[in-house]
Amino acid sequence: MHPQNQNQHRVSQVYLKQFGHKTEGEWKVSVYRLGHTTTENLRIADFTAEFNIFDAPYGDIEFRRNFETECSKVENFYLTIISNLQNQKQLTWKNVDVLCHFMASLLTRSIPFTNFIQMILRDEEACKRFVDEICMFNENKDILEETLKIVPVDLQLNTILGNITAYLAEVFGYFKFLVIEKPGDIQWMTTDNPVVIDRKNNFEALIPIEAEIYLPLSGNYCLFVFHESAEDKSNPFRLLKENIVNSIKAEHFEDVQKRISWNLSKYLVMPIYLEDSEIEVPEIKP
Repeated sequence: MHPQNQNQHRVSQVYLKQFGHKTEGEWKVSVYRLGHTTTENLRIADFTAEFNIFDAPYGDIEFRRNFETECSKVENFYLTIISNLQNQKQLTWKNVDVLCHFMASLLTRSIPFTNFIQMILRDEEACKRFVDEICMFNENKDILEETLKIVPVDLQLNTILGNITAYLAEVFGYFKFLVIEKPGDIQWMTTDNPVVIDRKNNFEALIPIEAEIYLPLSGNYCLFVFHESAEDKSNPFRLLKENIVNSIKAEHFEDVQKRISWNLSKYLVMPIYLEDSEIEVPEIKP
C-alpha cells in the first residue's frame, strides 16, 4: 500500500547515515547551511525531504510512485557496498552496477540537476537534443516525444524521471570505478548535491566522456569515476587501481574535499557530530 502523501528524499537516508550519528534513537546529520554561521543537527528523516516531489503526474498511486520505488530497490544494496569496502577492500561487478544506478538516482533527484533539466525542457531546440541523447540506448524516442507534446511543461520532468535515470545509469556503465580512502583521522564530507562532476569545460552531453566524477560513499571512502578514452589524462587518480580501495596523499585529499564542498546546493554535511554552535566558516565557493 502506498500512502497518499509520502516523504520523498532528494538524498537517500541510507546514504546519509554513513555520515550521521544516532542521538536518542534518531539518526541525525551535522550540517552547515549556506549563508549561516552555525552548524545544525537535522533529522535524517526530514533532511531534503518533501511530500510527493517525485510522483508522476498521472496514473494510479503505484504507477505514480514507480520512480521512488525503483530508487528504494537500488538503495537496499548500498550497505553491502560499504561492507565490501570495509572487509574486502574492493568493489564487485555487482557493486559497480548498483553504483551506476545509485549515482544516477542521486543526480536525478538533486536540485541543481533538476533545475538544469527544467531549463532544457523549456527550450524547444535544447529539448530536442536532450531527447535524442537520453534515447540513445533504446527505441522509445517516438513515445517520449509524443508524451512531452501532451504533458504540460511543468509536469514533464516527473513524467520522464525514470527515462533520465536509466540513461545516466547506462552511461556510467562505460566508465571506470575506483575508491579512495581517507588519509588518517580526517573523514570525507558530503553535501545535499553529492555527485560531483568535473566536466572539463565540456557541455556537449549530460555526462561527457571527459567527465571525472567524485561521490563520497561514507566518511571513510570516496568513489572516483572516469572514462579511459578521455583526452585529458592528467589526473593522478587515473593511475590508481580499478575497483579497489586506494590510498592518497593528504594534499590530494584536501583538493577533493574542496570540490565536494563547492558542489553543495544548500547544505554541507559533516562526517562527525558537531554541537549547534558558531563556527568559523571557510570559503566554500570557488
